[in-house]
Amino acid sequence: MTCTVTDFAKDKTLFSISGTTQSELDNKLHLFFTSEGYSIKSEKEEGKKIYKKGNFVLRIIFGAFAKYHQVLVVVQPTGDNFSVLVQRDASGISGGLVGMNQVRKEFERLTDAFKVYFN
Repeated sequence: MTCTVTDFAKDKTLFSISGTTQSELDNKLHLFFTSEGYSIKSEKEEGKKIYKKGNFVLRIIFGAFAKYHQVLVVVQPTGDNFSVLVQRDASGISGGLVGMNQVRKEFERLTDAFKVYFN
């Protein structure tokens, strides 16, 4: 299994993954996110999942003192490869400037860990 970054921005990263099947990739994605402390919040459509970490209600009440991160993951087959979009799905505004910075740093950490895990 090989993983390369094909496109990135401050709130999303697109990976190209080859040498695997759909079910193996789904299992690896689930294992990766659960090992990072995330759980599935919802499955929107085929290939689209939202993973969350923390508690949104506590984030609203306690601001930056409570952690809450949310990530959208979209998997699409592209020929022999798979295109995996990992996109930040929460702005962190409920935690103020500190919360926004926490969400940004967590997304950077998560995408770096993703590259390491899939190579």
